[in-house]
Amino acid sequence: MATRSVRFGIVLPTRDFLMRGDQEGYRRAIAMATRAEALGYDSVWVGDSVVAKPRLEVFTTLAYVAACTQRVGLGTAVLLAPLREPVQLAYTMACLDLLSGGRTTFGIGLGGRDPASLHEYQSVGVDPATRVSRLEEMLLLLRRLWTEERVSFAGRHFRLTEVTVLPRPVQPGGPRLLLSVGNAGRVSARQARRVLTWGDGILPSRATPAEYRQAWAAIAAAAARHGRDVTTLEPGLYWTIHLDDDAARAAQEADEFLVGYYGPGRHWAAWWGPWGPARLLRERIDEYIAAGVRLFVVRFAAWDPLRQLERFTEEVFAYYR
Repeated sequence: MATRSVRFGIVLPTRDFLMRGDQEGYRRAIAMATRAEALGYDSVWVGDSVVAKPRLEVFTTLAYVAACTQRVGLGTAVLLAPLREPVQLAYTMACLDLLSGGRTTFGIGLGGRDPASLHEYQSVGVDPATRVSRLEEMLLLLRRLWTEERVSFAGRHFRLTEVTVLPRPVQPGGPRLLLSVGNAGRVSARQARRVLTWGDGILPSRATPAEYRQAWAAIAAAAARHGRDVTTLEPGLYWTIHLDDDAARAAQEADEFLVGYYGPGRHWAAWWGPWGPARLLRERIDEYIAAGVRLFVVRFAAWDPLRQLERFTEEVFAYYR
């Protein structure tokens, strides 16, 4: 089911080298970025964490990748915006968009509710109980700081008086923002309102094709009610996979990788996927396309992501170019 409207991005391995105790392994992330660009992928993406999941820092990494590449888009999957302060964040994101020639798209989310993620909020002085309302104020302020000359604001979390952020982003209105809603197909009215008011699309990290169809239908219905053209919204999916002809072996390595990534306590291979041969992955992609997905942000749950990238390109990506 080849289609020209579908795009693929690749998540860079900015954490696995620390999981393996390989201090020089960060170079794999840069090699993967330049290789993805050479292979014709739409974009490369990096995850975000401050202390819960140690990794390369998100903005310095993207700036370095921008300097090493020419065309490929740059994204976050996903940026934990409520961990930051909005003026500094707007400034950093605007500069990255400018320096990269307008190549940025920011997936934005809240992170998990596990103890480590909640402790991460506390570690930067943010009450985890306020993260949703804090996110909403930040989304509002990002848009205003990128477009208005002087911004004043008095909210629950932030107070600004006559603030100007320069330079401006290259993209009119600022970088595109994809919000992490729709996991397991659930989209609340409040989440839909965030997407329609401040966002440019969605980027759930866990949804079956049926669940994605349900989530995207909820966004489309809300858009119709509020007068937003749904074709201006990007239906993205953060998709965790492992490609191997032996499905059992694929699931075993994926689970080992994900336990190292997130810690024990869950059978992670049952949480994400699919794991297995190219035929299975292509079938699942076709199901997601039918459900509405137009951007696949692909993460390889594997210890050799560069090898996965090459196989995925030849056996899967080639069918959708």
